[in-house]
Amino acid sequence: MKKVSLFLPIIVSLVLQSCGSLKNTKNTEEVFWVSGIKTECSAGAGKMNCLNIYKGNNIADATWEFFYAPIEGFTFEEGMLQKIKVRVERLNPKDVPADASSLKYTFIEKIESHVDIRTYLAGEWNVTSLFNREFNETTNAPSLSIDLNKNRVSGNDSCNNYTGQISNVTSQSLKIRTVATTRRSCFIMDVANSYNKALGEINTYLIKGNNLIFFNKEGKKIVSFTKSAKKESEVSLGGNWIATRIEGAPINRMVKTPRINISLDEMILSGNNGCNDYTAQINKISESKIEIGHIAATQKMCRDMQVGADYLKMLQNSVSFKVKGDSLKFYNKEGVETILFLKAVK
Repeated sequence: MKKVSLFLPIIVSLVLQSCGSLKNTKNTEEVFWVSGIKTECSAGAGKMNCLNIYKGNNIADATWEFFYAPIEGFTFEEGMLQKIKVRVERLNPKDVPADASSLKYTFIEKIESHVDIRTYLAGEWNVTSLFNREFNETTNAPSLSIDLNKNRVSGNDSCNNYTGQISNVTSQSLKIRTVATTRRSCFIMDVANSYNKALGEINTYLIKGNNLIFFNKEGKKIVSFTKSAKKESEVSLGGNWIATRIEGAPINRMVKTPRINISLDEMILSGNNGCNDYTAQINKISESKIEIGHIAATQKMCRDMQVGADYLKMLQNSVSFKVKGDSLKFYNKEGVETILFLKAVK
């Protein structure tokens, strides 16, 4: 009995130390950077906008990774890099819902923050020089749209529309991969060919005010852009619209009304013609002119097909537009009204 009584305090001490050790491993602290850009990510059955974090020390050349879990008490600031400290708590698996994180993150403090200059890349850009060839406002210069939320680029190479994925973007470099273009053949292709070559060689960039310059891996300037300021008419053109008149005749209220969504960021229009869904590229757009690409539609059969057929025909024939308040009119090449829309109420 004496031996047992001698060992009992030792055993209790070891158990307490063990418990303390387990407690310490359950709650830890981490420090990492949070990007000033949220990006689209897959979560379960759908998509969401995820935080991006970086746990290294070289923030200028950071490789960002998705962060799916919420951080309790943390406020995301668009356009700002934030270095934060968080407490990490490992939850009991029995208390964690399916597809949820087994770790709970709680914001402790902000260590430092800086402007995320990558956000200056987002928006619409027009080429001003390409391999030392200068462009001005009167020339058919290629265009570039950068969407950092979807890590995607798009635009027109002076002949064809294109889209591509951004594989990585830092405060100094940007890489574009998997560029796909339409297949229209133009009389002169030298600008388009040079521009597509430049897209494949982009390595680093420099932003000066409203100017964006890209360099290849040897540090040679290959293409430069200026920020495109959207005209008021173009801005008001975007969004959801409901058709009320086709070729001057009111649409029968007994049929489903055709609708259209115009996305100037993606240069795409889409909607439903009263029966089938449709989509088309916007090849070009100016203050009042619009060039609509081939309209592709589903092939569902409906009770009344005539309104939908007339609608798509008139939409395809539209070459100009006029926005006035909550109304939008499309016109054909003779200047005759094809479709009248009213702004959809949100």
